[in-house]
This record gives sequence, structure tokens and C-alpha cells, in this order.
Amino acid sequence: MKDGEKLVIVGCSGSGGPAAMMAKKLMPGVEVTVIRKEEFFLVR
Repeated sequence: MKDGEKLVIVGCSGSGGPAAMMAKKLMPGVEVTVIRKEEFFLVR
């Protein structure tokens, strides 16, 4: 992806949370948005 593009990830408790963190680490110029229902990030 190019700088300035947006990435939307749906879900956070399964693999969405780690995917969002990895995406931000690998592509710092990309805006990452996570859509989640739960109030807190859960690590399982």
C-alpha cells in the first residue's frame, strides 16, 4: 500500500488486533482503523 492510503480491519479479538498492529509497524504511512464491538482488547 502507498502512504496516505487507509486500511480498515473488522474485528479485534481474533487475528484482527495483531494484524492491525503489524500493519502499522510495517506500513507507518498507512492509516489503520479497527472496527470492533468489544470494549477492551482481549488476548486469547
